[in-house]
Amino acid sequence: MQLKYLIFSIILTLIGGYNLYGQNSNCGPEEVVDSAGYAGTAFFNYGSTARIKNQKYQSSAAVGQTFIGFIENKEFSTNVGFYARYLLPPFRVTLNATQGDLLDRIQLTWDIDGLGPSPSEGFNIYRDGIFLATVGSGIRNYNDFNVIAGRAYIYTVSGLNAFGEGQQSEALGFQVPNGVVTGWVRTINDSPVPNALVTLTPMQGFSAKFGALDGATAMADPTNPYLPPNDGEWTMTFWMKSDSIIGNPSIISLAPGLHIRAIDDGIDVSYTSGGAAILSSVFPDTTANDWHHVALSYDNDGGIGRLYIDGVLKDQMAMNTMPVIDTLTLGFNQGTGSWDGRLDEFRIYDTQLDELDFGDVMEGTASSTTPNLTHYWKMDEELGVKSYDIINRQILYFCGATFDKDMAPVRIAGRTNEEGYYRIESASYGT
Repeated sequence: MQLKYLIFSIILTLIGGYNLYGQNSNCGPEEVVDSAGYAGTAFFNYGSTARIKNQKYQSSAAVGQTFIGFIENKEFSTNVGFYARYLLPPFRVTLNATQGDLLDRIQLTWDIDGLGPSPSEGFNIYRDGIFLATVGSGIRNYNDFNVIAGRAYIYTVSGLNAFGEGQQSEALGFQVPNGVVTGWVRTINDSPVPNALVTLTPMQGFSAKFGALDGATAMADPTNPYLPPNDGEWTMTFWMKSDSIIGNPSIISLAPGLHIRAIDDGIDVSYTSGGAAILSSVFPDTTANDWHHVALSYDNDGGIGRLYIDGVLKDQMAMNTMPVIDTLTLGFNQGTGSWDGRLDEFRIYDTQLDELDFGDVMEGTASSTTPNLTHYWKMDEELGVKSYDIINRQILYFCGATFDKDMAPVRIAGRTNEEGYYRIESASYGT
C-alpha cells in the first residue's frame, strides 16, 4: 500500500507540470519537497520506467535504479540507468604533453575515466588539428619525434568505440630550443683572438613575471647541491625589476638558510624571512623600478658576504656558514609581504666573483661550458610552467608565475678560448 501511494504521488506531480523544482532567479533551481502524498518507507529492489501522458503534457519517468532503460518523447530519446553511460562514445581522457622535459621528442600520456564507456577501438591522436595516428585501446602514451624545437603544438586525443569518437582532450607540448652558434675569431694574419666577447643582436629572450601571490620552486638534487659543500665559496647572481613592493617580501629563498628580500627602492639579505638584514642596499631613485643586476658572494677564507648592485660593491659583512639547501623558492613566500616584479638570468657559481667578473656576467649570457657555473635558469622557455637549469636540467616549477617579454638587458654571448673559438648557446623561442 505504501508503494501505491508513492507512485500515485509521483504521477500527479508529473501530470501537473512535471516540474519538481521551484524557480529561484538568483541561485538556480530550488528543490521543493512534498511529503504529504505518502507515509512510511518504500524499498525498490530493481526499478522500472513508465510513460505518462495527458492532453497537454507527455513525459517519461524512471523510478528506482534501472539496469538499462529507455525513455522518449516527441523530440528526444534517452537511455537511463547507471549502465546506460556505457552506451555512449568514450568520455574525455586526462591528457598531458611534455613541455621541454625531453630533448628529442614530445611525449603524450593519458588516462581514461574508469567508470566511463570503454575506448574499445583505441584512440585518435591529432596535432594542431591534423590527424597523426590511431593507437590501440591498451596504449596510454605516444612519442612525437617529428617536431621542431621552439615551436609549440596543441595535441588532442579522443577515444573510440562502437558508438563513435568521444570528446577530445587538449594539451600543450613543445621542445625547448637549444640552438648553438660556434665560430672562430682571428686576425687578418689568421692568428687566433683569445678571450674576446662575441654577442648576437638583437637581444632576445624572456623573463619570469611574478604577481603578489605567484612563485616558483625547485627541489634540491643531492648530486648537484645549490651551494658548495664544506663551506666553500660561492656567488649568486640575477636580474630583478620591481613593479610594487608591500612590506619586506622574500623574492629569493634558499631554505632553510638564506632570504633575499625586496625593500622600498632596494634589496636586503637575511637569515630568516622576517629577520634583521645582514646586507642591504638601495637602488638610485630615478631607476628604482628599472632592471638591476644583483650579486651575492661568499668568501670562505674570511667568512665575508658581499652584496653587489649593477656590478658595484654596496655592502659586506661576516656571514654564517650556510646549511645544506633543500629548496629554492622565487617570488611569493607566505607571510613576508608581497612583491610584483620580474626575475631573469638566475645563476649560481661555485667560486667567488668580484667587480672584475661582473662586466661579462651582466653583458652576456653564459653557457653549459662556462667555468664554475653550477646552476643557470635563463627563464627563456616562453611557454609552459617550468624553467630548466641548462647545466643539470633541474626543473624550476612555476606556481602562477609566467614568462614575459620584458627581459633583462643581456645579450646572447660567448667568449673565445685560447684558440679563438667561441660557443654561444641560445635557448629562447624565435632565435
